[in-house]
Amino acid sequence: MERKPKPYTVAEIMTSPVVTVPPDMPVEEALHLMVQKGISSVVVEPEGPHGTWGIMTKRDILKKVVAADRPLKGLKVRDLMSAPLITVSPDTTIRQCSIIMLDANIRRAVVMQDGRPVGIVSDTDIFQAVEERGWGPD
Repeated sequence: MERKPKPYTVAEIMTSPVVTVPPDMPVEEALHLMVQKGISSVVVEPEGPHGTWGIMTKRDILKKVVAADRPLKGLKVRDLMSAPLITVSPDTTIRQCSIIMLDANIRRAVVMQDGRPVGIVSDTDIFQAVEERGWGPD
């Protein structure tokens, strides 16, 4: 009996490894790290035992600092991060992930496995995958 291939999953297109930063890191330092690593977002570690994961992107810096004419000096990552964070598992299909992201009006989701971030998936990753090879068999 022939096995039918599965739809493409987030694990196949996610950006990994993830760069995590503490919420009290200065935004300038986080931005320097993102430029140095060639990435456009970082995952923000939970603050305290009951905190939630967050994400901060270069777009957040543009929207909340540059466009708002706000000084960068003195800002911490916690001031700009998005939380609560929308997460998906590595075995989420890219179609399911795109629906989750559209419903939440977000451009990036953090891929979590066993309570830890293992990757980031963006709408651009999904568009590129679909353009190159489709959604995968249903």
